[in-house]
Amino acid sequence: MELITKDELHRVINKKFDYPFVAPQKGLYAIAISARAKSEKQAANTATDDHDLRVEIDGRKFPQLANAQRYFDSPASFSGGQLHNLKKTVIFLAQFSKGKHAISFVPDGVPLLEEVSISYEGDRISSVDLDVNQQAEDGDRRPWITFVLVDLPLAEVQSVIRAERRFLDSDDVKIIIDDETKRNPIDGLGKFWFWLGAILNGEEQTNTFAAHLKRGLHYIEFWADRMPTLQHISFNFGEIVKRIPNVYDPEWTGDFHDDLEEVLLARLIFGEAEDQSRKAKVWIAGAVLNRVNAKAWPNTIHEVILQYKQYDPFRPDDPNFTKTTDPLENADKLRKAAWGESYEIARGLLSGKIQNPTEATHFHGLGLTREWFIKNVVPNGRFLKRIDDTYFYWSPN
Repeated sequence: MELITKDELHRVINKKFDYPFVAPQKGLYAIAISARAKSEKQAANTATDDHDLRVEIDGRKFPQLANAQRYFDSPASFSGGQLHNLKKTVIFLAQFSKGKHAISFVPDGVPLLEEVSISYEGDRISSVDLDVNQQAEDGDRRPWITFVLVDLPLAEVQSVIRAERRFLDSDDVKIIIDDETKRNPIDGLGKFWFWLGAILNGEEQTNTFAAHLKRGLHYIEFWADRMPTLQHISFNFGEIVKRIPNVYDPEWTGDFHDDLEEVLLARLIFGEAEDQSRKAKVWIAGAVLNRVNAKAWPNTIHEVILQYKQYDPFRPDDPNFTKTTDPLENADKLRKAAWGESYEIARGLLSGKIQNPTEATHFHGLGLTREWFIKNVVPNGRFLKRIDDTYFYWSPN
């Protein structure tokens, strides 16, 4: 672990607050955020509801797993109704490209942001070990520490917990992995509280939990009763993890085969039709899908798009190559919007949410004439239509 920054902020957040940071190199980072939020009763003089705080990283939101539209009560957020002004820490494990990034804090009410700490964990690694050494503040059952795995797999997680036996009410700890609470293995004890201070009596206990989770968004939550301590935690990914470009962080790795299908297709749409209409973008993507489904071309998105000299934006000597490899580099609002639309269209077509409206297999821009293209490229095909600056054709090969 290499500490990049650690800021004790103690800042009341009453409007959206952006915290910029610079990743000195590409790889996996741990971003630890500590905050507290009051319940409605505690905040009676300042609000008519609980205080809440949610986090975005490079514009990405972190919803509940069961409801993608709910953010303020997700495990990655800080809910005053749960915390009652006790401190909670959320640690994001995410891959970043080298360069500028931003954490955004979005409040509901006036929660208190206490600390932000960012550390570099490495590049192309298969596991992460974190010395947490954090004791919970004294309080009743509530969320305490949450780990957010962003676009990562998880084979297993191992934690070291210490819990004390205390008069009347001992320390207890619960662990929840992707909404599944791990039950106490001893019948009749605790049930959903895995570590019991009455049993541990101040001793440390190490437990390993198999997860077998595919790459995606995952939440590992620790809830506390009284004052237990999380000493150490280890995440075994089960594979060598390298940065995978996504809609929020699309910088090219140097190998387009690292892209997910929707990212690669979005690059093509964006490179070919950044400033054209949504209809043109949809037809361009549809032409790629038609090739995938035809016998004359390869049968995968990657093979079709990366075929030699098929699509100009993927040629290093093409003027659009730079923006294709990093759509958000120095991007203004219009370019960001065009990239977002390109990704949404790619994902929609691949998932079936958007119906492919065309039988096109070929297209070109204003640099070629319709007559030349029919004669030299699609002599067995036919012209379909022009949309904005793009001409579309069908051909059997």
